[in-house]
Amino acid sequence: MEETIEGMVEKLRFLREITDTSKIDNLILRLSKTKEPEMQAFLLSKITSEFQRLEEMFPVSDPSFPLIKRREAGIEIGNLIYKDQNIGRFSLSTEDLNRNMLIVGSTGHGKTSLIYNILRKASEKGIKYLVFDMKKDYKALGLKEDTVYIDASELRINPLEAPMNTNEKEWAVHFADIFSDSFSLLIGSRDYLLENTINLFSSWNSNYPPRLSDLLLYITLNGKKNDYFKVIEGRLKSLISSSSMFDCNLGISFDNLKEKNIVIGIENVGTAEQYFLVSFILSSFYYSNLGLNVNNKFKRLVVIDDAHTILDVNREKDYAKGIPVIHSIIAKIRELGFGFIFSDQQLSSVLSSAIQNTNTKFIGRINLYSDLYKILPVNSDVIIDYISKLKKSQFLVFNENISPFCLFEADKIAIDKAIDPSLFAVKREVDEEFYSFFKADNMSVKEEAFLNEVNTNYFLNLTLHIQNLSKIMDKEEFDSIKNKLLKSKTISQVSLDFPSGKTSKFLFINKDNSEKIKIRDFNPLTEEEFFNNLFKYLVSSQLKASKVNFEEYEEGFLIKGLLKKYILVDYNIKSLKRILETKFDSVIFLVKDDLSEQDVLAELIRESDEKSLLNIKALKIVHYKDFKI
Repeated sequence: MEETIEGMVEKLRFLREITDTSKIDNLILRLSKTKEPEMQAFLLSKITSEFQRLEEMFPVSDPSFPLIKRREAGIEIGNLIYKDQNIGRFSLSTEDLNRNMLIVGSTGHGKTSLIYNILRKASEKGIKYLVFDMKKDYKALGLKEDTVYIDASELRINPLEAPMNTNEKEWAVHFADIFSDSFSLLIGSRDYLLENTINLFSSWNSNYPPRLSDLLLYITLNGKKNDYFKVIEGRLKSLISSSSMFDCNLGISFDNLKEKNIVIGIENVGTAEQYFLVSFILSSFYYSNLGLNVNNKFKRLVVIDDAHTILDVNREKDYAKGIPVIHSIIAKIRELGFGFIFSDQQLSSVLSSAIQNTNTKFIGRINLYSDLYKILPVNSDVIIDYISKLKKSQFLVFNENISPFCLFEADKIAIDKAIDPSLFAVKREVDEEFYSFFKADNMSVKEEAFLNEVNTNYFLNLTLHIQNLSKIMDKEEFDSIKNKLLKSKTISQVSLDFPSGKTSKFLFINKDNSEKIKIRDFNPLTEEEFFNNLFKYLVSSQLKASKVNFEEYEEGFLIKGLLKKYILVDYNIKSLKRILETKFDSVIFLVKDDLSEQDVLAELIRESDEKSLLNIKALKIVHYKDFKI
C-alpha cells in the first residue's frame, strides 16, 4: 500500500501544477491518520479511483503530455488541447505580457484574430496598447471610445523635439543614432549629423524646437561640404519631401494620449521611414517614462505586426555596429513596463535577437521549417509533425510554464475590417484634440530662407538676392517663390532707375500684409518707408565713396562746406518745410521717378505758409536717376 501511495504522491506533484487535487490530497491525509484496516482499505479504493479519474483527464505518465504550472490569474485567450480534448484554459499573466510574445503563422491562419483577442482582454484589465498597423488590419479598433487611430497622412511628429526629462544634447545623440541606423549610414555620416544637430540646437533661440527642414537649411548653409554633407543632405531632403509627417515644430503629444489606446497606420510609409518612425516613437515613450517608473506597473502592450518590416533579419546580418538600435530601444523600454507582440509569417524573416527575447511563442502553420531548430528548445521533427496538422486558429504555444509545449486553440473573435467611412469620420472629429500640433509658420524652409534674405538684405537687388540664395535654390525656384509671395502680397517689388542708366528691382516685406507672417524679427515696410530707407542707404554709400564731409540725420544728410547743402530723402512735406525755413544754401529733395516736380511743388505750396516759401528758390527736386553728388 505504501509503495502505491508513494507512486501516486510523486505523480500528484505534476497534477497539482495543472488542476485542483484537493479531494485526493484530503483522502491521503485521512489515510495517513487512520489505523483501522477496513477504513484504510475504503480510503485507498477512493484514492485509487480519484487518481485514475485525474490520470484519464491529465495523463502525466505520458511523456508527450504537457506539464502546465498553475499560476496567477491573467487574461484568458484560448484553450489548451491534448489529443483533441480541452485540458484547460490558457492565460497570459502580466509578467508574460511584459516579457514579450512572438506569433508566427501563414496568411489567414489567425494571427490578427489572436492579437485582437489579446488586446481586447488586456484592455478590459486596464492595460493600454500601442499598435503599429502595417496593413490597416487594426483600423477597426479606432472606432472604440478608448482608442485613437492616427493614419500616417495625419501623423505629425518632430524628431528634433526632445521628450520631457531629456536635454537637447542627449536627444541629439539619440536622434543621430536612430537616423543613421534607419538609413544605413556609416559612422562618419552619423558623427557629421550629430555635430550639426548639436550646433543647430546651440544656435536656436526660439521657445519651440527646430524641425528637420531647419536642420537641412543649417547643414546647407553651415555644414562642411564633403561626402558626409552630400549623404546627410540627400537623406534629409528625401525624408522631408516624401511626407508632411515631420513638418512641425511641436508634434502630436503622446503624453496627452497616455490614457488612450493608440493605433498608428503606417501602411503607405517607406520601409526605412517605418523603421525610423517606430524607433522614434518608442524612444519618445521610453524617455518620457524614464524616472517615472515608481511602482514597476505594466504600462502598455506594443504590437509590431509584419515584424520583419521593422525587425528585419537582414538588418542584423548587414549591421556593422553590432545589434541594431531598435533592439536596444525595445530592451530598455521593456524595463519600464512595456511588453511587445511581434507577429510575422515566417521566423526566418525576423531579427533573431527579438525572437530570443520573447517568453511566449505561438507557432502556427507555416511554409518553411528549416530554421525552427535554431530557436526552439525541443526536437524540430516533433514540432514539424505537429505544425503540419494545425487547423486555423491553432498554434503550438511555448512558455516557461508549459513543458515542453502544448497545442493551443485561440478563442474565436469576429473582426469587421469593412469600416464605414462616415463612422470613422465622426470618430475622427471626436478625437480632434489628439491630432493637434504646432508649426511656427505655414511656409516651406526655402520660403523662410527667401524672406530672411529679403528682410536682412533688402537694399540688394534681385540679382544679388539670387546669388546669396544660390546654395539652397536655383533661379527657377527663386522666381517661383518670389511670384508666390508677390501674389499673396507678403512681399512687394519695386524698380529704381540709377544715374548709370541701369534699372534695378528690389523686394521688401509688405507692411500691409505683415500679419500673415508669423516668423520673428521681420521688418515689414510700406512702399514710402522702403524708398526712404533705400535712398538713405544709396546716398550714404555715395557720400562715403566720394569722401564728402557730411552729417547724417534721420531724414537726410547735411553736407558741410562753404555752402551748406541738405539732401532730404524722407518724403515728408512737414520735414521739407522745416528744412526750407532753416535757410540752407541748397536743398535737394530726392523723390521716386513716378513723382513729378509739379506735383511736389503743388503739395508744398498747399501745405505751407509764406514763411516756409521764402527759401523755395534753394529747393531742387531730383529723381534718383538724375542724382549726382
